[in-house]
Amino acid sequence: MTFKQLANLEWKGMKRKGGMAQSIIMAIGKGYFGVCYLIIMTIMTPGLFKFSEEEGLDPFQGFFKYAIYLWLGDLVIRYFFQKMPTTLVKPLLIQNVRKKTIVNYCLTKSALSFFNFVNLFMGVALLLLLVLDYKVGFVASFLFALSFTIFFWANNFLVQLLNHVNKFALPFLVVFAGVLALDYFKFVEVTAYTKYFFEALYNYPFLIVVVAAYLIALLVACYRFYFKNLSLDSTVVVKKETYKYYDLNFLNRFGRLAPFLKLDLKLLTRNKRTRTVLMMSALFLLYGLIFFTMDMYKSNDFFTILAAIMITGGFMMLFGQYVPSWDSSYYPLMMTQNIPYRTYLESKWLVMVLGTLVSTVLASFYLFFGLQTYLIIVAVGFYNIGWNCYMSLITGAFVRSKIDLSSNKNAFGDSKAFSVQTLLLSIPTLAIPMVLYLILNTFLPFNTAIIVFIAIGLVGILLKKPMFNLIENLYKSQKYKTIKAYK
Repeated sequence: MTFKQLANLEWKGMKRKGGMAQSIIMAIGKGYFGVCYLIIMTIMTPGLFKFSEEEGLDPFQGFFKYAIYLWLGDLVIRYFFQKMPTTLVKPLLIQNVRKKTIVNYCLTKSALSFFNFVNLFMGVALLLLLVLDYKVGFVASFLFALSFTIFFWANNFLVQLLNHVNKFALPFLVVFAGVLALDYFKFVEVTAYTKYFFEALYNYPFLIVVVAAYLIALLVACYRFYFKNLSLDSTVVVKKETYKYYDLNFLNRFGRLAPFLKLDLKLLTRNKRTRTVLMMSALFLLYGLIFFTMDMYKSNDFFTILAAIMITGGFMMLFGQYVPSWDSSYYPLMMTQNIPYRTYLESKWLVMVLGTLVSTVLASFYLFFGLQTYLIIVAVGFYNIGWNCYMSLITGAFVRSKIDLSSNKNAFGDSKAFSVQTLLLSIPTLAIPMVLYLILNTFLPFNTAIIVFIAIGLVGILLKKPMFNLIENLYKSQKYKTIKAYK
């Protein structure tokens, strides 16, 4: 089978996929955000020159100094949003298709990533600025812009290694976090050293060979990893894992919900993907330190309420928006059993409620920043329990991403569950409480606004029955689409 035939098969799979109307709507939303990102990154590249001039710096020295932030932003955005090179591998492995062809096809797909085109536009903008505004020679400008673009293109393969190769990712992230910490606490000014890299690319055009070698080295590392791990055994056969047994009989007090709660707790503690959710939830507890320690954010109600939503609702959003995707591996089988849908959904809701309560209690250390700050966190915690837990379940009904619980990284299997679609559906979870709090805080005294906000959350809890009628009907209407998505 040739490269062209693989592309043709994938194109047919896309055309024959169900849910065309929803796909078109989500594509429009993704396209909007994509265009916004393209414009922002393209403008920011030459914008660093103008920003440096306004700061009283030499425009070139300023660009060399701040260009590392463009690279960092590109890397972070790619890490969360760039789709990994995936294809339907299992059927191909039993056909007369060479492994080399499959790997080359997937890596070529990744090279055609939208983010690579964004980097190309950034390079073109840099080239035009140097030639037209600063009158730099075309050859020198072209080589610098090309070196700049190639260096950013390398992020395409760097992100894949960070997502898949623990031996590479862990040291990289530890060193990276350490360097950022040193810079944040002003022990070392990182940009004072990174500027020499970009300055060298400008002053010594022949260093484009070094940047190209860096790109090729990452490409070869990705190729070797995929080629080594692309086999029928590693793809199809599920490796057996041993789990420590622990007693959860204390959950029997929840009656008919107890069996589901036990399964959810085991789900959270026994699988790599869900353990990551717990670790990320712990990090969300520290989210407020970003805003409450900086003078520019302290008096801003917008950032205060945003921090409170993340602190108390981190677990709720990370877990709730993937209901029922957490059970995707056995969801079709579960739907053949005599299991009341409401009981299943209520158990998920209760897990989110308990997670929000625990987060609110653990966030009590924010009393260090004042009683008013912690009262806002508590009020938002009540709102999250009363309303946003429902919103997370509603979001989960439309996010049908098959999740491999046994691994955080899956090179050729399921796509990453976090996507622009998830982001779009999560907007009401963030926007509604923020707007509501700002309105209350504008027209009411602080204490009264907090009481009303808590009362609104309690009303949501009291309306559990009609809300679950709505959610249950929604999940039932999406039942067969969800089953099809998980097969």
